[in-house]
Amino acid sequence: MFAWLLLWLVLIVQLAAGAFAYGFWKRRRRPARHRRWWLLGAGTGVLGYAHTLAYGFALTRPAEICGQRTLDDDYPLIHTRVDVFPPAFECHWTDSSAYGPSHPTAAGVWLLWCGAALLVAGTAAWAANLPSPAPRWARAGAVLAPAAAATLWVTRVAPLMGLSETDLSNECFRWQVAHLHSAPSGEITGTDRGLLPPAVDCVFTDGTVNLVRAEAFGLSCCLAVFLFCCFRCAALRLPRSP
Repeated sequence: MFAWLLLWLVLIVQLAAGAFAYGFWKRRRRPARHRRWWLLGAGTGVLGYAHTLAYGFALTRPAEICGQRTLDDDYPLIHTRVDVFPPAFECHWTDSSAYGPSHPTAAGVWLLWCGAALLVAGTAAWAANLPSPAPRWARAGAVLAPAAAATLWVTRVAPLMGLSETDLSNECFRWQVAHLHSAPSGEITGTDRGLLPPAVDCVFTDGTVNLVRAEAFGLSCCLAVFLFCCFRCAALRLPRSP
């Protein structure tokens, strides 16, 4: 428990130091809005990533990280899981099949994704404020592609990601019934979720189905459009050779 509190204390101190440094830089340099968002996004993302990885690599006693109820042995710890990217540390107890695992690194993951959102928002603001030689379609794409991706994530992917293991198994069963002639047959042996690329997998005895395959393709298309439009806008800013 002491190690867990120490990590939170370090995170708070780093946030305070970063806020002070950002305020000093903003008053002295008076940067454009998109540059401020870029700096905030990069700093927040790096801090969230480092904080999350600390649970997996700096600590070696998962019972302390996974909480007091493991120490009381009311819900014995089955196993822990560490993912490097996106960073995550999960505690799986005997009741995780019904309620899902615990995520002690949720704060760091939120910081990471907030940093990514700020970087994207800063890039969209930069593209929208470019001078008139920049094509309108490129500026529009740099703004609308992230908005479309966020809408797709909030309406289609996030609801499935947030389901408990029991509800997700029921969703897999409903999908199998709806696609009886093309779906894998057999019993459901488990479920799995991933963020990059987004995946909500139903594991059957003779195959695996991703419930967000179409949504993952849509998010990939949004990313491709966003990167292409940003590249097209940036190409106009590069110095031309004589």
